[in-house]
Amino acid sequence: MHQKQTTKPKMGRPFKQKGEKNTKEKILDVAIDLFSKNGYERTSVREIASAIGLTEGAFYKHYDNKEAVLDDVFTYAEKVVFTPLPIEQTLGILQGMSIFRGLLTPLPDIIAAEPYVIKIMRIMFHEMNHNEKIRKYYQVEYTEKADAYMLALFEKCVEIGSIRPCDVQSLTKIFNTYRAEWAFQNFIVNQNKPLDIDKLRKELNDMISFFEEHFGNRS
Repeated sequence: MHQKQTTKPKMGRPFKQKGEKNTKEKILDVAIDLFSKNGYERTSVREIASAIGLTEGAFYKHYDNKEAVLDDVFTYAEKVVFTPLPIEQTLGILQGMSIFRGLLTPLPDIIAAEPYVIKIMRIMFHEMNHNEKIRKYYQVEYTEKADAYMLALFEKCVEIGSIRPCDVQSLTKIFNTYRAEWAFQNFIVNQNKPLDIDKLRKELNDMISFFEEHFGNRS
């Protein structure tokens, strides 16, 4: 009798399951995790590659170097951190809420939906003191551009009457300083504590009430 021949499975790249991240996305995920835990400077290409079962050679098929990974971290941050909120499109007219509530209320939900936001902020806060590229990125994107953007937004709010006439430049500084302090406290100072979303919402609501009382339109 002739033995039935069986077809041997072909060797090569594993079959990618539907919805599974590709290798480059996996590299970025583990890099964000390692950068936030160990620091950008102290994380090597070998460690990143090893964490997902790659060789260094395989890593370089997707990224030229570690700095290119950092560039993608910045790109990811721009998509999830700097995406305009619905309130910014309508300035609170359609939602029936103040601009302050519209800007601050979604923060806990963004954190819950995008856990990498916390890790990216930790990378920024930890590394900016000794990495010039990260420091410059934070300075431009998180302070200079954020101040210019929020100033224009608040000026528009004053123009349409949803914020009382005030020193808009000072309001911008107070508001953005609070948001930066809020992020620093929750992502750095309290990073070893469990994230309490309900507590975050209450703290934010207290500040929202402060801004509404002092700058909101009472009419």
